[in-house]
Amino acid sequence: YKRQNLLDCSPYKKGVYIVNPPAGDYIKIRRTKTKQIEKYNRKGKKHKFSIEWSSDCSYILKLEKTPSKTNQSLVGKGLYCIITQGEEDFYTCVIITPEHPDGRICYVTKLR
Repeated sequence: YKRQNLLDCSPYKKGVYIVNPPAGDYIKIRRTKTKQIEKYNRKGKKHKFSIEWSSDCSYILKLEKTPSKTNQSLVGKGLYCIITQGEEDFYTCVIITPEHPDGRICYVTKLR
């Protein structure tokens, strides 16, 4: 994936966001330098991830804790995320997983 030249991703490393994932619904994210907590709107479940920035605009989210029994097998596994475009309060990223090796596009809005 190519990202825009000179894209500054530092504003996206901390904050509160809303993600509109490919499957619908929406997810509220609270991100610090090393952690990310995702709260799913419809089910109200919280998932805790560690976040590791591999470059300025790419990061790995590793699932640490989930209330979902079906996602227990994913604890310790990572999602590779590449920010491809960005504005002041919005970015687009591609999420690569074993189930989706070509990546899925997510649209992320920064709330604060």
